[in-house]
Amino acid sequence: MSERLGIFGGTFSPPHAGHVASAAAFAAQAHLDRLLVMPAFVPPHKVGDGVSFEHRAAMCRLAFSCLPEVTVSDLERRLGGTSYTYRTLETLTAPDRKLCLFCGTDMLLTLCSWRCPERIFELAEIWYHRREEDPQITEEIAGKCRFYTEQYGAVVHPIEGPVIVVSSSELRERLNCGESTAGLLDPAVERYIASWNLYRK
Repeated sequence: MSERLGIFGGTFSPPHAGHVASAAAFAAQAHLDRLLVMPAFVPPHKVGDGVSFEHRAAMCRLAFSCLPEVTVSDLERRLGGTSYTYRTLETLTAPDRKLCLFCGTDMLLTLCSWRCPERIFELAEIWYHRREEDPQITEEIAGKCRFYTEQYGAVVHPIEGPVIVVSSSELRERLNCGESTAGLLDPAVERYIASWNLYRK
């Protein structure tokens, strides 16, 4: 039987409760044997916030330590350069392995504009989890899923479960202002951020 390997990529600056809840639901509903949390080395779509890959990977190891099926991977650092998803998937492809790629709402809606989208859809099943509760986006998501299936032969699955409405950008602003992040960041991640004085301008 083929291994089912999940890939959950992102900037993770910082990793938060929404990421962890999504990872747990993804692992369970996609029946994953393993889940790689993959901090981007050089994110192609985001401006850097000055927090290094090493810090982001260390915070991920703390945040996801409660999920035994998760391994935090440094693959995109080892590949070097801009972190393109198709390259990551090509590197992880193996004869006895099925790749499953996690997407949040923003990722799902923009996948067709990423580098080599046809390779992404060819190499992996797509699993998406809503990161917001805006009903107006529901039809947009449905339309994108139909388009990906018709245009690329994509296999797209929703991940069911409660939505934790929180973003890393919101948390960075709270941390910069000295506001509480209780319940949104793992206490070990909070301590790590404080010890390195991260996200303070």
